[in-house]
Amino acid sequence: MRREILVSAAILIALAGLSLYAQVPSQSGIAEVNGTKLYYEMAGSGQAMVLLHGGAVDSRAWDDQFAEFAVHYRVIRYDLRNSGKSASPETPFSNSEDLYALLQYLKVDKAYLLGISRGGGIAFDFTLDHPEMVAALVLVSANLSKTPDAYRQMFERVSEAGKTEGAAAAARVWGYDPYQGPVREAARPRVLQVMEENLPRFRHFDGSVAVRQLSSSDIPRSERLSEIHVPTLVIAGELDNVDGRANYDNWARGIRNAKKIIFPNAAHLVNIDHGYQQPGQQWSRRPRVPLQK
Repeated sequence: MRREILVSAAILIALAGLSLYAQVPSQSGIAEVNGTKLYYEMAGSGQAMVLLHGGAVDSRAWDDQFAEFAVHYRVIRYDLRNSGKSASPETPFSNSEDLYALLQYLKVDKAYLLGISRGGGIAFDFTLDHPEMVAALVLVSANLSKTPDAYRQMFERVSEAGKTEGAAAAARVWGYDPYQGPVREAARPRVLQVMEENLPRFRHFDGSVAVRQLSSSDIPRSERLSEIHVPTLVIAGELDNVDGRANYDNWARGIRNAKKIIFPNAAHLVNIDHGYQQPGQQWSRRPRVPLQK
């Protein structure tokens, strides 16, 4: 059965920085779920949309899109464990089950999932674990555990800088990386600040101990593409690492009826590279991209 949904329209408007400058009331809180405490924010009404951030940052990575999506959806963003205002894990845990518990807490039966990088992997896992709760899946710069070597090498440099020089130095290594850092120079100071606050816990150079993250399957994500049966959109930046871009091509081919969009002048942080624009930007129409089921 074929159907079209408008989730990609709002995504394209917001990621392209075509701002409506709407002021939508929001609420925030701490959800005590699944044995942890997760900070969340929610705004808007209608179909639920969940924004999942990537590594080294927190839910503020979606600052440029949160209010825009809330014009069209009941949008939810939250800090993953070990990020932002959420608690650090002490025992093995599942990010997928954290999301499930949060949606139950917020009384959400079904949602669009929009995840960037690490958040895309969590959205992918959740779609496999709880397909009845996913109306559509959007994977932005999501490597699904097939991490390019260039990224791994950068992660090691970040950890070394954090251990020897501190969080600000570690943030500069990550934030100035040609792939993982922002292309848009105006966004860099804010990105560096958020990374400086999050990297000590994320890369564990604050003395914390890494806790195992659980998965419902031992089969690699990249071998489970055919199990995704919800409308799926794959988003990539044209300046991202070549191995990463090859991954995104594979996901778009391997997931049934998936659509793919490439953003120019963007690397890994597509939503930040195509974020906030100054007032006066004009837009004439909302792009409509069909997602099939």
